[in-house]
Amino acid sequence: MKKLLSLVATSLLLFSAANAEVIGIVDFDKVVDNYTRVKTVSNEISDKYAEIQRYTLDKEREYKKLSTPLERKNFEEVTARELSKRQEAYLKLKERKEAEIDLAIKNAIKQVAMTSKVTTVVEKSVVFFGGVDLTDKVVKQLNNPVVK
Repeated sequence: MKKLLSLVATSLLLFSAANAEVIGIVDFDKVVDNYTRVKTVSNEISDKYAEIQRYTLDKEREYKKLSTPLERKNFEEVTARELSKRQEAYLKLKERKEAEIDLAIKNAIKQVAMTSKVTTVVEKSVVFFGGVDLTDKVVKQLNNPVVK
């Protein structure tokens, strides 16, 4: 009877070890810092923002040259509409580019997890101990020009 219980216990341990979840961890900040596309996108977004600032400064200079209240009022209305369009375009660009980066990172994490036979991946900051660090593999996957 002891042998049977021992055999059952050993079988259960082996079964649970074979089906144990493997937890992967990813340092998201490190991934973002080392993903080359992030710098390109960040520069693109910054350029668009600088364009809006230049537009605003140019319009302020033009405004100062206007002499009548009617000219100023019309100028303000036209400029406000145009500035609103530019700001909206900037926000849409920023949102779209950030979503593209986020999706690329999530897809890379999924691919690395599958090839590494990891069942669950969490952000490194929530793990006190343990886990398989996939960060470098994710960065390599993202920066590999062949795999996108």
